Amino acid sequence: MSFRIEIKEGHDHSSYFWFRPVIITEGKDYWEGNVSELEEEISIEEENVKAFLYYFLCKYFDKELSYNKMRDNGFKNKVDHFAYHLTYNFYTYETMKKMINEIDEVATMLEVDHNNPALDPVKKDYSLFSFSPKEDPNQMSGDNATIEKHISVVIDFYRRFTNRIRQMMNNNPNATIISIMAP
Repeated sequence: MSFRIEIKEGHDHSSYFWFRPVIITEGKDYWEGNVSELEEEISIEEENVKAFLYYFLCKYFDKELSYNKMRDNGFKNKVDHFAYHLTYNFYTYETMKKMINEIDEVATMLEVDHNNPALDPVKKDYSLFSFSPKEDPNQMSGDNATIEKHISVVIDFYRRFTNRIRQMMNNNPNATIISIMAP
């Protein structure tokens, strides 16, 4: 496979989402000042997050998590869902483990039965622009045959993503939260 959906190590300042473990210190007045971002970080392009991860990020977002309850949209309006253009979307390690386990299951299902209707909600935002080379003459068609032809790219991305998130959590056992920061 020559084409891969990129997962960048470190911080990319352009249109990328940033995945990073954080430690939150309780008891200060302004909650953003309580977030210590750890060094390890990966960046994934916004279009790829929307196409392949957004379903999971929304599904597993815990609006009852106290840290998520304190977020606002910059205008002091509370936000109770996974959202773009915020500094932080918080996920506990426990929640991340559940999410990446489901992503692994989806990758396996895509591999063995990619037309299974149970995958429809996951695949609804798939974009051929995100997982097929620009020189593919069928890229614009969006037909099922083109998706089938390139499904291995999505499977590869899901497996690399889940492995990288597991590695991140294992490398940072002193943290219990992953922050997903939107551009």
